[in-house]
Amino acid sequence: MEYEDFEVVTQRALQPLVAYPQERLETEIKAWLNLDDECDKANLAQACIALANHGGGQIIVGFHEVNNEWRPAEPRPTDLSRYNQDLVNGILQRYAEPSFHCELRMVPHPDTEEMFPVILVPAGHTVPIRSKRDSPSAGHLRANVYYIRRPGPSSEAPRSGQEWDELIRRCLTAAKGRQLDEFRAILTAVMGQAFAPEELATESERIETDFSAWIQHSDQRWQSLVEENLSADHPARLVHGYWRVAYWLLGEFEHPSGQELKDTLERIQARETGWPAWIVMDAEGRRPRSQDGLVECWLSETVFMEPGHCDFWRASPDGKMFLRRGYQEDDGSDERTPGTMFDFILPIWRIGECLLHAERLANALGVPSTEVLFGAQWTGLAGRTLVSWANPNRPLFRTYQCCQDSEDSKITVAADRISATLPEIVSSVTAPLYQAFDFFEAPPQMVRGELSRMTGRKYE
Repeated sequence: MEYEDFEVVTQRALQPLVAYPQERLETEIKAWLNLDDECDKANLAQACIALANHGGGQIIVGFHEVNNEWRPAEPRPTDLSRYNQDLVNGILQRYAEPSFHCELRMVPHPDTEEMFPVILVPAGHTVPIRSKRDSPSAGHLRANVYYIRRPGPSSEAPRSGQEWDELIRRCLTAAKGRQLDEFRAILTAVMGQAFAPEELATESERIETDFSAWIQHSDQRWQSLVEENLSADHPARLVHGYWRVAYWLLGEFEHPSGQELKDTLERIQARETGWPAWIVMDAEGRRPRSQDGLVECWLSETVFMEPGHCDFWRASPDGKMFLRRGYQEDDGSDERTPGTMFDFILPIWRIGECLLHAERLANALGVPSTEVLFGAQWTGLAGRTLVSWANPNRPLFRTYQCCQDSEDSKITVAADRISATLPEIVSSVTAPLYQAFDFFEAPPQMVRGELSRMTGRKYE
């Protein structure tokens, strides 16, 4: 079959950033920059340094804020050729110490098809990054400053011991992760197999029962919303199947209020794949609501109107989370027939980002080492065939088809081990899914490579 160009797939994954631009700690939005001007170059460098020290993120160029809403900035440049990756990385070589590499993508707006630059700033730095020279005329960027992202959001120097502690902790965690990667590589070479995380003790029957009840109640809530509000042919009905993830932070912690939980979810939101798990939006009709003591969000109407963007999610103050979403393969575009294909790369990304979400929430709630009960389900699998669509650079050399309709997987992990052993955990969660496709096995090296590409840290 003919596959889409990899750049086109990446553009589609990033389109939510320009369709619904929102400035957050991990996302900075800028108007059009003149990258021939040294002051604008320094301005961009400051943003990149702050996001790198924050743990990665993205810079969206070409928007300005009007009445608390981000809109395309005018006048729009007639030539965007100066927005290129080599120039951005040249700016960082001039202004950042140590220098680091960013990716620049030109992303089309789904409504107008106008292109907007999106700069992807990587995570995983083992030392804090500082500016190494002033911007011209003593502008915003000053030499020898370790910029971070601060609430507002803004890019500024740390002001408190807590902010310094967080910056140093993030770097130490990345350094620890790299040491584990090196140890994993040694074991792989010596033993001929990937290092697997130790199995944690199973949870009590009561916890399993409560977790199952949480999932069942969330499923019933989604079903009632669909039956009450949607026409028979609405894409948010997910008639061809869906994937679902739920997790529960099992530690003891002070339960936040609904508003505090909603704010926390907004603060920890990341965009590893463009459309985040448990996405928090500000637009009317799309923002999370209070429902029976929970935070709930149902995105039945978005600019995309595709199953892969029709999310339903819930969050409980006691650390339970639920997410249901349709398959991107079922959007009906590019001659893809809904219900017939299953991309074998996307589950790695989706499970990876959901696990990282659990890690961030555990940190935010003050229980970084708590155990996480994590469950996933995929439905509508019968008759689907594995394809290499999201990353056609990883081809399949035979046909793998599924004969069963659904597959479930469950695991218990320590939250503070998720980042360091993410490839092993993702492999464990997705193994039953892949086995359902004629005993397909995802190569460990492929899993590590895809998670490296998604997170910006090296697992290979």
